[in-house]
Amino acid sequence: MNKWHLTSSLIFMSWFIVTRFMTGRVAEFFVLMAILFFLPAALHFFEKEGEKHKPGMLIGFLMKAFPIAALCATTAFIYHSAWFASGWLLYTILLALFGFSRLLKRGIFPLHELMIDGAWMYLALGGLWFWLYTADIQVMTFSPIIVLLTAIHFHYSAFFIPLFYGLLGRQPAKETALYKAAGWVILLSPLMIAVGISFSRLFDTFSVILYVMALYIYGFLCVKTRFRSTLAKGLVVFSSFVLMGTIVLSLLYSAGMLMRVTYISIDQMIWFHGSINAFFVILPGLIGWLIEGPKHQLKQKNFPMSKMHGRFQMISIQEDSAHDFEKLGLVDSLDELNGKTFSADRVSPVIRRFYEDPMAFTLKAAVSFHRWVRPFVFLLQPMFKKIGQLYLGLSRHPYEMKGRLTRFQHPKEERKNVRAWIRHNAKGEQVFFALYALHYDAAGGYLNIALPLPYSQLTAILKPFDEKGDFLLKSTCPKGSTGDEGLYFHTPFITMKLPMEESFHMKPQTDESLTAVHQMKLFGIPFLTIHYHIDSHHVSQ
Repeated sequence: MNKWHLTSSLIFMSWFIVTRFMTGRVAEFFVLMAILFFLPAALHFFEKEGEKHKPGMLIGFLMKAFPIAALCATTAFIYHSAWFASGWLLYTILLALFGFSRLLKRGIFPLHELMIDGAWMYLALGGLWFWLYTADIQVMTFSPIIVLLTAIHFHYSAFFIPLFYGLLGRQPAKETALYKAAGWVILLSPLMIAVGISFSRLFDTFSVILYVMALYIYGFLCVKTRFRSTLAKGLVVFSSFVLMGTIVLSLLYSAGMLMRVTYISIDQMIWFHGSINAFFVILPGLIGWLIEGPKHQLKQKNFPMSKMHGRFQMISIQEDSAHDFEKLGLVDSLDELNGKTFSADRVSPVIRRFYEDPMAFTLKAAVSFHRWVRPFVFLLQPMFKKIGQLYLGLSRHPYEMKGRLTRFQHPKEERKNVRAWIRHNAKGEQVFFALYALHYDAAGGYLNIALPLPYSQLTAILKPFDEKGDFLLKSTCPKGSTGDEGLYFHTPFITMKLPMEESFHMKPQTDESLTAVHQMKLFGIPFLTIHYHIDSHHVSQ
């Protein structure tokens, strides 16, 4: 937080404290405290992190725009103006976009980074409820004070608790099962509790009980986790222990609403619960994490990516890639993929020959889209056929995939030594068009495959493995891997890692034939399996 932020915040807060306490509107004071003090401190933490990474451009803008947004929020309370509140709502939407952009560039996992992304995205809901309060809009049967308390909820616990939990997850080398279980509960609880309050008191109480259990696990993990700074650990542990006490008040309030008994009133919740959470949970926790400064553990991916985008016809790309036929492989030598997880010498010779000269083999493919995805594939078939990409058909009967492999050069293709593999079905219709290349990191080589799509492109980064003579290519690797592997969707505007997995498992059958199983998953659920039977030409004849 720079001097401008600090000075302006002190002026606004001093004036606001006097006016709000004199009029008894204490809840507004707690919202403004989160906006003027706690949030810019969290922004400052990520501003330093963003200096080395691409999201830094957005976080830099958010830091510069904060004084205007804070002024809008303060003025919105002073004049009870929805127009000024719109400025803060817009700002929280930009904060949510910051969290979403982090998620897109990295993917859903690891969980601790998703917790941080989710925290930023929840702030947009805080901004929305803030605006609803100042606009005096009736939300179902909620009174204005409940609407304001909901805004407080999303500016405090829905933001800071997932944020703190995500920062805690950065400390150890890997996430434990206990950390993951509590993490999902903490991440989803704001939504679960909101649904419960709106539609079912019983579900609300159940959600709060789960939340209480998760927060007690959080306190336990804070004690067990190693910190570089003893002071930072003391503050974080103190914050978590106080939270373990105050959350019981939320449970009592929820249970009272369920049984229609007043264990704790709204006024008591605002004064006691609100002040303790602000000064003894959020403040020490925030100071502790700012002192500790846990570093982003993920390797920033900077691998070469094709800039080739198709339109609604791939013909022009095919013509650009036309070359005289030659003996050509997907790789010049399978040895190029050697690394820590793979040695070409341990792979069956027939698999090596296939990758070094695939045109010397005949491919028969049995395509199987899983039942849950077949309706979507059916609807998309006309588009796949038109663009000549991923037009695999819905029949499960094996058919021969014919094709050609050529060298590929294009001004938009920045990767080196690229090969284009174009495949057709028995009717001569193009079913697949892929651009193959290699790239490397310290651990070894990767197969870098680009599939042009209309005004976009899908890139598969596959890591090789050998297993008893078999050859495996995977887009997901063992836990703890920080390699480039993954599936990425690229547009001229953004590149995002998809929650998809792809794998190839090649097995030798004879000295002249092999089989391959190609599987794809979405959120861990299989949706496509292709069984290939691959024979050398002189065997198939």
